[in-house]
Amino acid sequence: MPHIVHTERTEPKRGIVRTDGALYVLLLLGTFAAIFLARLLADRLGIDKLYVQIGLYAILLGTGYWIYRTRLVDYLYELYDTDLRITQIVGKKQKRLLTVPLETVTEVGAYRKTDAKPDQRTFHGAREKTTAVWYRKDGELRVVCMNASDALAKKLSEALHAEE
Repeated sequence: MPHIVHTERTEPKRGIVRTDGALYVLLLLGTFAAIFLARLLADRLGIDKLYVQIGLYAILLGTGYWIYRTRLVDYLYELYDTDLRITQIVGKKQKRLLTVPLETVTEVGAYRKTDAKPDQRTFHGAREKTTAVWYRKDGELRVVCMNASDALAKKLSEALHAEE
């Protein structure tokens, strides 16, 4: 039975809009403004409203996906004595993204460009500002990036050195 060594949850940084209520109001006002602008453009430019609506819906879908990725997704990093587990959390829904056995880890440190194949996105912000874990899977060198705190990075390094 594996024992948990360290756990932490990372949330996206709240920029200009700090509360979810303010985000909701801003999105609602933005949607009404987009509908008004689409109708105005369709009338002024003589474009068929169907094309304007298709464009509007595409923009709304793109904006919704961007908000989902940058605002609503959290990551849970769990370090056990046998492996590292990364879980994606959206609201109450949790989805295990990755489990990395510690015996396959080759290096832990600041991210740098290598020939290792990057895993799916498990961090917020720029990849260059993350802690990277290089490991081998099926003979292939892979890298997973995390927004790990200094404590988690240190414990990961200690676990790596304890395996050697």
